[in-house]
Amino acid sequence: MIKLKVLRCNKFFILIRLTLWCAMNTIERVDFKNKKPNFGRLIDYGFILGDQCYEYECTLKSSGFHLKITISLSGVVHTMLTDLDAGEEYTLHLNPTSTGEFVGLVRQEYNQILSDIIEKCFDNNVFKSELANKIIEYVNVEYSIEFEYLWAKFPNNAIVRRLDNQKWFAALLTVERSKIGVSGEGIIEIIDLKMRPEDKEKIIDNDKYLPGYHMNKNHWFTICLDGRVSFEEIVDKLNASYHLAK
Repeated sequence: MIKLKVLRCNKFFILIRLTLWCAMNTIERVDFKNKKPNFGRLIDYGFILGDQCYEYECTLKSSGFHLKITISLSGVVHTMLTDLDAGEEYTLHLNPTSTGEFVGLVRQEYNQILSDIIEKCFDNNVFKSELANKIIEYVNVEYSIEFEYLWAKFPNNAIVRRLDNQKWFAALLTVERSKIGVSGEGIIEIIDLKMRPEDKEKIIDNDKYLPGYHMNKNHWFTICLDGRVSFEEIVDKLNASYHLAK
């Protein structure tokens, strides 16, 4: 009976250790969702191009530990924190159940370094369609404006506004197809653009041009970024929307 209890206890501890090991390795190999590395800015930050990856090393002030960060060409981030005095890798900061003043300071500084790198060296990569990314690039080049991600609750939505009066002239959104009456299942990327109310009947055809999603339907219309409208045609409508936002 005692042997059975010990066996069960050992299995329990093995399960805990395996769970923690998996959790730590999952946390360590961070893949920054909806972010992509800007390799030029990585170099400016201090990263060095190594063997198919960018590498950055620093010392944590809170502990004297050595931190090495590698970012693959596909954008996967890997970190290794080493206790130089002990000569071994330190991982307690990756375990959310580890508590205490020391590990808290290490975790805080570790997260601050990663957050700083994200802010200074990564670009938003929310929109996946070719059309959405071409629109983002066009607006940046033509008007020297970047899309803004205003809502923490809706991180997959962005707007862009004129610099002179701060009025919106376009919104890039991700939405369930069913919510805009488009056939099929899943998420679709769309753009909302401005129009004159008197042009509503001419523009809205419920195929290429839909009523403005989450906008005043007398002043906005929606285009699905699935190829039904060409990039050139979208650009024409985008430029018109920019001028209507005066």
